[in-house]
Amino acid sequence: MMAIIISDIHGDIEKVRAFLAYRPEAEHIVLGDLVDSTRKGITLDDELACLELLFSSDAKTLWGNHDLAYTKEMPWHCNTMHELPDEDIQQKYIDNSPYLQDINRLNGYVSVRDILTDRFVANKDRMRVAYTVDGWLCTHAGVGPEMAELIPPDVIAGGQSDIVAWLEDQFKRELVPVPLGKGGRPRRYGRGPLFQIPLCRHGDDYWGGIFWYDPHGEMTDPSPRVGKQIFGHTPVPWPERTDNWINLNTFEEGIWVFDTGTDQLVDLLDDRELAGFVNDQQT
Repeated sequence: MMAIIISDIHGDIEKVRAFLAYRPEAEHIVLGDLVDSTRKGITLDDELACLELLFSSDAKTLWGNHDLAYTKEMPWHCNTMHELPDEDIQQKYIDNSPYLQDINRLNGYVSVRDILTDRFVANKDRMRVAYTVDGWLCTHAGVGPEMAELIPPDVIAGGQSDIVAWLEDQFKRELVPVPLGKGGRPRRYGRGPLFQIPLCRHGDDYWGGIFWYDPHGEMTDPSPRVGKQIFGHTPVPWPERTDNWINLNTFEEGIWVFDTGTDQLVDLLDDRELAGFVNDQQT
């Protein structure tokens, strides 16, 4: 099997088009954070167009922390930078969505968050927590050493397919209300190690789960216990690669993907390839 993998699209329509057009015969995988751009010039319509392109394609889409912020459960607050559309545009969204019609009846308005949530609600069943392809374990932020130690030995022994199944099952178990204060009123969802936010990401935990793990901030390498890993989330200037893991969340110019068939990192913007590249700066 051959797969083309990208991470942290964040509403960039140029990235989505280039990604889907590159080797269309191959499987395509997005490692989460489909929305929530902070770049100037990217509009709400751009982000919605990105989601439409991805959800109408055969691409596999994984949950990122930004995407989960737009679920009904909302483990974390959303980060949208977009203004509320004017009334005419807002009404267009309402007219085309039973979900937004319900929100409008309940609140008397819809927000940008509601509009993005509408898209994820409609496509929730196609979103994944983890995936494995060609010997690579795909998650949004990676599996750190502490998280890996929580995976039962028999699951590890079963290989990456069993690890993916365990992570998916654990996700369902942990997507439960987090109590707020003495009254126990639900504030948000996501109670368990998969949802942990480390101190380096302004959370309360010493290490991060698969949506927040930060190898640079936590100063730990991704765990080799789960096999080879590919992830995003932690921003780096250029793709980072060692013998055991790849970080694809780059912020310098370029549209970087990983081709599992050729074992190469490829910049779709400049048609550059990094074959057998190993990062010198180990975290």
